[in-house]
Amino acid sequence: MRRTNPKISPESASAVWDAAQSSIGPECTVTAQCTLITPMYGGGITAGNIDVTCPIRASSLRGQLRFWWRLLNDTGQTSSELFAAESELWGGISKQGPRASRVTLHVGNKSVDEGQLVARKSDLAREKPPGFPPYALILKQGQDPPLFKAGYNFELVLRFDRSIVPRQREEVIEALRWWASFAGVGARTRRGFGAVRVVSSDVELKPVSAEEVRLRGGWMVTGRPVRNATEAWGIAIDKLREFRQGVNVGRNPGANKRPGRSRWPEADTIRRFKKTHAPKYEPEHPVDGYYPRAAFGLPLVFYFKDWRQGDPTGKENDSLSLNPAGHERMASPLILRPLFDGQGYRPAALLLPRWQERVSVRVSFDAGQETPAWPESPDERKRLGKQIRPMHAQEAADALSAFMGYF
Repeated sequence: MRRTNPKISPESASAVWDAAQSSIGPECTVTAQCTLITPMYGGGITAGNIDVTCPIRASSLRGQLRFWWRLLNDTGQTSSELFAAESELWGGISKQGPRASRVTLHVGNKSVDEGQLVARKSDLAREKPPGFPPYALILKQGQDPPLFKAGYNFELVLRFDRSIVPRQREEVIEALRWWASFAGVGARTRRGFGAVRVVSSDVELKPVSAEEVRLRGGWMVTGRPVRNATEAWGIAIDKLREFRQGVNVGRNPGANKRPGRSRWPEADTIRRFKKTHAPKYEPEHPVDGYYPRAAFGLPLVFYFKDWRQGDPTGKENDSLSLNPAGHERMASPLILRPLFDGQGYRPAALLLPRWQERVSVRVSFDAGQETPAWPESPDERKRLGKQIRPMHAQEAADALSAFMGYF
């Protein structure tokens, strides 16, 4: 959270805001109609909860548009130059004082019938066909959060200050277009929750193409068209589940309904690090000291069911957490969701620009020494990648590239 500037009084900041509002007129607006195409998780003031009186928060959408604007305009500028351009457009508190935003955002929420529009995770998972791929939301045992069903409509209105220049207006519209293609509302949008279909008669919001993503430094892969958004979402999430944990992909076949051993090195790395393991789970993976799946986002939480026999954790329902060094979490650079291609829906996987920086993120395990999750040397990546079966199958040198090939 940004610290307050003690030199700025609330009265002066309010005066700047009031002056800015007087320059906004109805002719400087863009209106978009939005429809939830996947259930929404969270989104309220309290984490994981839905505010049934105001399910779609304008402040949240504003923050997301700023994120996409920053991502699309971080091209060759210094951090100070980017911050100055962002403050000039979106407002904020800087060394020069408060600056009002040249863009305001309004959300037209409808009243919510809680009994009709809110369902629980377990209810959606039992629907035929399923309305929710369970692997999209992994929670602690006993948690069954409310989910806002797909189909809810709301209006989004952007109002521009009269002083805004055409270039700035186009930048905001471009951020809106990318948000409409890849993001959504609420929490866990990178796993496809709260995906929206957005249309506007004021501006063209055509779907972002794979080539546009490539030119921005990202990577997008899509599957074949399917019947609806729910099916496309389920296919995308199942691809991730199979790649990380699926039998004969992410793990070996098991026996007697027990899952087989993981084909990834993290569990055995932990056993070696903790110097303990169950008798039947002696570390055997040829790669040691690395956590390639950390690139999918952190923290990475590990549970060992055979703790009574010596596997790490030491007690029931306990876990071990791999964290980004110096931080509590690292958002995933991967977005999975149904993508509307102009005619129908496709399962889509998107790696955000600069995703390569996440591959060798430094991590700390069990409050231990920092270490890179994956080597930085290209030659070492290739050598180790050949020893990890899900990566070797795709001839990839990192886990993210391997997943995109698998997808």
